[in-house]
Amino acid sequence: MSRTKELKNNPENILNLFELLSLFSYEGKSKYTETLLRLMKKTKNIKEHINEVKDRMITEFNFDEKKLDEIPTLQLIFFYRIIDMMFNFSDLKSFQKFCEYNERGLIKQNDLSKYNSFEDILNSLNIAELNATSKDLEKQIKIVFEDDEWILVRPLTYFASKKYGSNTKWCTTQENNPDYFDKYSSKGVLIYCINKKSGYKVASFNSLNIEDPEFSFWNQKDSRIDSLETELTSDLIKIIFEESKSKSAKTNKFYLSEEERIKEEKLLKHRKIDMIEPIEADVPEIRTERVRRAIERVQQGELFDTSETPEMPVQEETVIDRMRLISQTIQESSQSLNYETE
Repeated sequence: MSRTKELKNNPENILNLFELLSLFSYEGKSKYTETLLRLMKKTKNIKEHINEVKDRMITEFNFDEKKLDEIPTLQLIFFYRIIDMMFNFSDLKSFQKFCEYNERGLIKQNDLSKYNSFEDILNSLNIAELNATSKDLEKQIKIVFEDDEWILVRPLTYFASKKYGSNTKWCTTQENNPDYFDKYSSKGVLIYCINKKSGYKVASFNSLNIEDPEFSFWNQKDSRIDSLETELTSDLIKIIFEESKSKSAKTNKFYLSEEERIKEEKLLKHRKIDMIEPIEADVPEIRTERVRRAIERVQQGELFDTSETPEMPVQEETVIDRMRLISQTIQESSQSLNYETE
């Protein structure tokens, strides 16, 4: 038996909706299970919901729409709920990238049985991406320190921040929101520390704003930690301290050349427009049920999903501006559909 067939036929890997729902049926009688399945298929707005599920899966993971269409509705919903509950979407996207890199021979440890956690996979991917980093980024970073084991860099552009901070949860690397990086790079000294052998990453930030002082370290999960909790040596911490705390310390953005600064401003401007336009363009086509749920989320303050919620300090005005923008857009759309908002 092939390994694929073995995995497919393993009872632990098979989800049978009928057998599971039979647990609710009196003495396991099929007529009750059949009724329950029929009621599930008649769930209100299930078509709209499945379309949203497909849209997100295609957007997040670049799935083939035709393959998704072949999956029965209930199975696809269950599948989506399972991965949403069991995994972090950013981890799954990194896993897809890991698989691609491994097939290209860029992953050093290609014995997959050696991986016991997503952290192991992310670290291996970090090493591969670091080795594949383009020389075009040389003007977009400031190297603070480098030896055979460590490289400490200050990302000067949004693209460099995403590249060197890839596979982390740092808000300064968010794919669809450059505002956080723009604020941190303008506000102080942001350093990414990468172990070239293990793939381990940790970030440090020192605010140069006297009215808003801060000196902090952040692990790959974007949790604030003490310097002693990092894998950094005392010598590396000293280098970070000198780079961040010296009287001559400058913000990351300061080191951008005029040419690169103009490019960066254009990039960020287009990014912000791209963030807004899809919302506005989609408004006339949004179904009334989606608008209603969106309004409820706004009223409850749920404007960001878990992958977008930053844990690093965020300037309050950034959140407020985005809330105002989204709320205004949704309210305008709801009014056009005869909805009343409080």
